Parts: sequence; structure tokens; C-alpha cells
Amino acid sequence: MVEFDDKVMPWSASDDDLAAAVWAKLSESAKSLFSVLIEHPGTKFSGAELAEILSIPSGRSGVAATLCWPKRHCAALGRGYLWSWGYPADKRARYWMTDEVAELLDRVRKG
Repeated sequence: MVEFDDKVMPWSASDDDLAAAVWAKLSESAKSLFSVLIEHPGTKFSGAELAEILSIPSGRSGVAATLCWPKRHCAALGRGYLWSWGYPADKRARYWMTDEVAELLDRVRKG
């Protein structure tokens, strides 16, 4: 799971303006990936599962690549990732979104 240091703030329910700024910069691929996570908060997806759902031809590597720019956009605002991730026993990354962040991004994407 992502750890936050004293320079990076976690997202909160009141960060609509910041989240909207990030959302506006996302590629269509990133918006599609986040939409899956928004629609299934707390569900942990493997990179392979997300790649299959989104038809990403390069598989889990493509999912990781899709998250590179969103990571930079969040960091530029002093915020942590919009998604959570971790490595369970099988050592393959899992990606998910918390309820709070999913609600925040759902408001933003609906405009």
C-alpha cells in the first residue's frame, strides 16, 4: 500500500477542484482504468484483469504504464496516488480505489 510522507497529502472528500484538475489531464486510457476502479471501490484487480477488461494489448505492463502520468499529475499537486496498490502473497500487484476517492472521482467525472 502507498505510504504518505510529510510532503504528500492523501486525497480527501473535499478535494473536488484538485481532482478535477487531474481528471482533465488524464488520457482516455487512464480515465477508462479509473472508471473501472470508481465503479468497483475496494475491489482489488490484478494488472492482467484490468488489461483484459480494458483491452490493453500489453497486459499488466500496459496498466502500469497507464498509471505513470496520473502519478505525476498527483505528485505535482502534492497529493498521493488516486488509487491504492499492494502485493498479495502471489507477488503480483493489485490495484483498487477507496470508497472516499471513488466518490470524489465519480463526482468529478460526472461534472
